[in-house]
Amino acid sequence: MVNYLLQSALVLLVLFVFYRLVLHNQPGLLYNRIYLLLAPLVALIIPLLELPFSFQTVLPTANVIPAIQLQEVQVTAYGPTPAAETPLFSINQLMLLLYSMVGLFLLIRLGIQMVRIRIMAAAASPLPAPDSAATVLKTENQAPSFAFLHYVFLGDMQHLSPQEQQQILLHEIAHVRLRHTYDVLYYEILTALLWFNPLVWLMKEELRNVHEFQADAEVLTNCQPQEYSSLLAKEALFMAGIPVGSYFQKPQVFRRLRMLQLHGQPASKTRLFLALPVILLLLLAFSANKVSADITPNVEEPASLTELLITAPARKAGIPVGNQQQAGIAQDAAEAIVKPAATETASTVKKEDFKNVKPAVTIPPSEEEFPGEKPYTYVEQMPKFKGGEGEMMKFMGRNIRYSKDAQEAGTEGLVVLTFVVDKEGGLQDIAVVKSLHESLDKEAIRVVEKMQGQWSPGRQNGVAVPVRYTLPVRFAIK
Repeated sequence: MVNYLLQSALVLLVLFVFYRLVLHNQPGLLYNRIYLLLAPLVALIIPLLELPFSFQTVLPTANVIPAIQLQEVQVTAYGPTPAAETPLFSINQLMLLLYSMVGLFLLIRLGIQMVRIRIMAAAASPLPAPDSAATVLKTENQAPSFAFLHYVFLGDMQHLSPQEQQQILLHEIAHVRLRHTYDVLYYEILTALLWFNPLVWLMKEELRNVHEFQADAEVLTNCQPQEYSSLLAKEALFMAGIPVGSYFQKPQVFRRLRMLQLHGQPASKTRLFLALPVILLLLLAFSANKVSADITPNVEEPASLTELLITAPARKAGIPVGNQQQAGIAQDAAEAIVKPAATETASTVKKEDFKNVKPAVTIPPSEEEFPGEKPYTYVEQMPKFKGGEGEMMKFMGRNIRYSKDAQEAGTEGLVVLTFVVDKEGGLQDIAVVKSLHESLDKEAIRVVEKMQGQWSPGRQNGVAVPVRYTLPVRFAIK
């Protein structure tokens, strides 16, 4: 969820920066209005999409030899553990509670504002309206004129001439005809849901400015820009504490005066269409989030589906470090070995599978022990432990021990080993590719070494060949 919110915020940031650089204070007000209304939705949707194609990326696999994944061995220690005090609320629960309380507060505030407007409408005196779409009401207090839904509230305008009063009335009626209130309510709900994202608040303010520019443009069809500019400069700039209304008086009066100078100029089509490549790039960046791995095992035919699916993360995580090799195995991948994967595909894995990989340093397998022939990952006749894999699991269970120092330290987790069953059935190249604790690593290696002489070699085309395996061993305390 956190990753989704971060991706959504990044998309919205790009869209907002594009608006400020390309569309801000430009003609094409209807386009700007639509852009600001859709931008938050686009930001919420793009991270959820998954394009039906992926970038073909060849990932290096140098010094990391693919291996067949054996079933995970579970080692459990039972004993007294110090009782930890469970907090009343977890961090996640507290964050969720804070989020809900702020969102609820904003929604309640919106409801109170709408009730106040309803009370004002009931107490106001009706006036003749030049447009049937609006209900014009005269308020008794000093509140500025504003519009909400189909209501136009006219405040104290005694200091204005009849012509200026008419211009203000036309401005507020324009808000009604253009249905600006619905945009305002839409953004009020968005800010209640996404209050933690400052970009939503900034875009809401930009939309309110566009509303004012649109209403100003409607008034200019009936008067001269110079006259209307004089009215804007003359009118007091203040708010009445009901921010869901569309006010004639706004602090952005200088921006409105500047926009009046652009009245009648055509919008640049180039600027308008620039949003399309931006959205396309965002789609490619956040939705085409799969990577095709170049998995080429050292065999004439592909390894089994389950084997490739499990070993791909370990191979992908290989990072050269001097003369050594860091190899990490994703936690999810290691746990997946106990689940059948017969209906899954191994050609594609998600990038998210490797985000939290914690690599462990190990010496790369030596090729000198297998002159002229690298270990296979799949052969016609696989190596066998005496009695089968089930007996091997029993052997591990009888011989492996949970070291006392690891238990006292409360160390739990996964150790992953790799080894090669050579042409004679011996075990070679036993090494840890995912370390957990020094004593647990040594214990896992010790037990694997005890398997010497209990394997029969694998064969390809009737010839004995070396085959590489990986073995996960999970240590847990209960």
